[in-house]
Amino acid sequence: MSISVRNLIVFVSAAAFGIMAAGPAEAFEIVGLPGSTWGQVTHDADSGLTGTGFMGFVNQGIDWTKLPGDITLNTFVEYRYRTRTENSTYYDTQGPAIGIELKKTYFRLGADYYRERLTELDRTSDNKEFYFSWYYDWDLRGRAPWFKWGRALPGSTWGFLSYDMNSINGSGAMGFVNQGIDWAVLPGDVVFNTFAEYRHRSRTRNKDYYDAEGPAIGIEFRKSYFRFGIDYYWERFTALGESSNKFQYYVTWFYDWNLKKP
Repeated sequence: MSISVRNLIVFVSAAAFGIMAAGPAEAFEIVGLPGSTWGQVTHDADSGLTGTGFMGFVNQGIDWTKLPGDITLNTFVEYRYRTRTENSTYYDTQGPAIGIELKKTYFRLGADYYRERLTELDRTSDNKEFYFSWYYDWDLRGRAPWFKWGRALPGSTWGFLSYDMNSINGSGAMGFVNQGIDWAVLPGDVVFNTFAEYRHRSRTRNKDYYDAEGPAIGIEFRKSYFRFGIDYYWERFTALGESSNKFQYYVTWFYDWNLKKP
């Protein structure tokens, strides 16, 4: 059964009003108005398989209430964008999304509706998906007193599992595990970091130039919300059986906010 954007908006709105109606109107107050933006610009310096690329999103949500177990109920609107200059047929997409999400510490479980435009194919698809994601970071410095050189040993892992109800891209998984060393703080509060990382991206359909995995090592400079770096990525396109060992330059940024004043 097809679900239109209008019907999903009605569903999300009805869920929100149901929450508010569950108690006295004067006692209800939303928890927060969180939003965020993330973006990444990359340039493949060697292989030419992916070229120069850009991807990112802008998100604005509403945290409606805290459920038992310290779980936050959130609804959101988002705009997503992904493009690159080479082998972009099944990669380039953009469009708006709306969704509902349960959040707890490092984990998120949700469902969203994504009006996706495949720009190279000149096709538009209405994607509905369930997803589960996580993000966790750490600093091993306190657990490794024998390590005397770096200022910190930051690491992180991120993952995203999705189930496409329209069977356009199929079920998918992507993520990374990263471990780095912060060596010094340079003038201007710029942190100098080196890292090793393992990356994975796959889905069950339209995957020829999408599925990729492999290790990477890199050098990175961090300041505030921005990161600039150079890495070497032993990337294997698993569906094609091709490898692309390459240097890549990148700039990333992440910034979040809460429009509800404390």
